[in-house]
Amino acid sequence: MKKSGRVQRLANLSATAEQLSALALARASEEVSRLDRQLGDLRGYRDEYLRPLQAAGAAAVGGYQAQKLRLFVGRIEEALALIERKKQLAESNRELERGVWLAQRRRALLMNKVAQRALADEEAHAERSLQREIDDRPQRS
Repeated sequence: MKKSGRVQRLANLSATAEQLSALALARASEEVSRLDRQLGDLRGYRDEYLRPLQAAGAAAVGGYQAQKLRLFVGRIEEALALIERKKQLAESNRELERGVWLAQRRRALLMNKVAQRALADEEAHAERSLQREIDDRPQRS
């Protein structure tokens, strides 16, 4: 197998690795988006449950009911904190995946250049060999 063929196989492997890295980056980005949507939903629920307490004041809502609402809102706050932490971890993971993808992308581009250069070198060598062969033939009159 010629050098260009071997290098082209490596370039193809690099391109495949880059595609896999791009998929991992897409999954990581989707996870961040999903957690962001969850945070938005939970914040909406929290605000919805706080509205009766804030609008008319705690006196308008019975003491026991106000206590239950505060407890429930406290649980929502805990869930918000947990999801916020998960989102931070997911964002860190996304940045790591982005770095891996960028490195794979650079490698794939470099390997494609090397493969093209190897093919061009082989073609130039073949052209020179052919020209030498033509030049070495005895001249016919």
